Amino acid sequence: MNRQQQIDYFVAQAHHLALQRLREQPQRVGEVLAQLSQWRKQAGATRSDVYWDEWQGLLTQPIDALECAVCSNTDHASVLRSVSPMSVLITQAERAQLLSQARSMQ
Repeated sequence: MNRQQQIDYFVAQAHHLALQRLREQPQRVGEVLAQLSQWRKQAGATRSDVYWDEWQGLLTQPIDALECAVCSNTDHASVLRSVSPMSVLITQAERAQLLSQARSMQ
C-alpha cells in the first residue's frame, strides 16, 4: 500500500469511527456543525464552500444517508472526506491509533 492509499485508509476509518459516534450520541452533531461554522468564519469564502454547503445539508439527514454519501468509494465521497468537519468526534489517541494502523498496512 503506497502512502496515498494509507492516507485514504486512515481518513475512511476515521469517518467510520465518527459516524459510529453519531449513531451512539446523535446530539453530538451539534459539535460537527459548530466546527463547520467556525471554519467558515475563519476562512471566509473558499473553494471548499460548495462542499461545506453539502456537509451542512448532509448533517441534517439521517445517519444512514450521511454514511452513504461520505463513506462510499466514489471520488466525490473522497473529496467530502477531505473537507470534513467530523474530526471533532475523534480523540487524539484514536487518531494516533488509526494512523498507526494505516501505516502498518502493506
